[in-house]
Amino acid sequence: MAVIMLATTLSACSPASNTLASDYASLPQVCAKYATGSNADKVSASGAFGTKPTITFATPLSTNVLETKVLSEGSGPVFVGGQEVKFEYSAYNAASGKEFAASKYDGSDAVAQYFSTGQKLDFCHALSGVKEGSRVAILIPALMAHDGKGDTTNGINPTDNLLFVIDLKKVYLPHAVGEKQAQQNGMPTVVLSTSGQPGVQVPKTAAPSEFKLVTLIKGHGPKVAIGDTVTLHYSGFIWSSGVQFDSSWTKNAPVQWQLTETGFIKGFVKALDGAVVGSQIMAIIPPSEGYGDADQGSIPAGSTLVFVIDVLGDEKASTN
Repeated sequence: MAVIMLATTLSACSPASNTLASDYASLPQVCAKYATGSNADKVSASGAFGTKPTITFATPLSTNVLETKVLSEGSGPVFVGGQEVKFEYSAYNAASGKEFAASKYDGSDAVAQYFSTGQKLDFCHALSGVKEGSRVAILIPALMAHDGKGDTTNGINPTDNLLFVIDLKKVYLPHAVGEKQAQQNGMPTVVLSTSGQPGVQVPKTAAPSEFKLVTLIKGHGPKVAIGDTVTLHYSGFIWSSGVQFDSSWTKNAPVQWQLTETGFIKGFVKALDGAVVGSQIMAIIPPSEGYGDADQGSIPAGSTLVFVIDVLGDEKASTN
């Protein structure tokens, strides 16, 4: 994979106005913007955003292509693709009008999912260009929805199209976006692929004996606190060998975790407590704040760890 030095990476994603909103606005379009259509235009909804809507449409509702209708528009950042989103939803058989699935609209089972190019059920295209805080109707042709095979459990016939009504509650950053910071002498050098995935070049020197935290890209969002649910991309490396032992990037989606004092190694918690959304940070974690003198899978006992973490979003413990 080609890599680009941090000093030249994301230059197009560093706007002069240092705000999280402008950072979002600098993101390139990954998936083609949604398309409206005369069939989806027949859908209407009542009820406040974030509460279960009342949906009205004449049946059967037919389409041969994916159609999106914005029922009510939010004011948050725009989804451009290659991002994690969180949403509430109601799903209908577009032929019969019967609802066959829905979330609870209380935050307890809101769906967090990563949408990008190449997915058969092309929600990336259906949502691309939609703002956070919007309610949208997405009409999905049968071949895309269920391969034209139907779903007898939910009373869906092979020719039935599906209708999803989605409340787009949250759009997360795809990678760190902000102001690049100078790298520090004696610390690993971070290199990034064009997607933002990091690699490291570890110096041929002894690892620091104490915890170190370096900001590589300075974001402009809120600060993370213990108890928050954080959305991250991360990669972990072993100082002594430079070998990567874990990475969310290789799993093709960010992770979402509640940050707790006991849920992670001490150094990882220390790195994230107070981290700023939009930032990329590098934490050097000595064994005393990592896995200590015990082997941990592919990590040898006594290893100093290097984590590169992109902070993509944060939700406070008191909110859904």
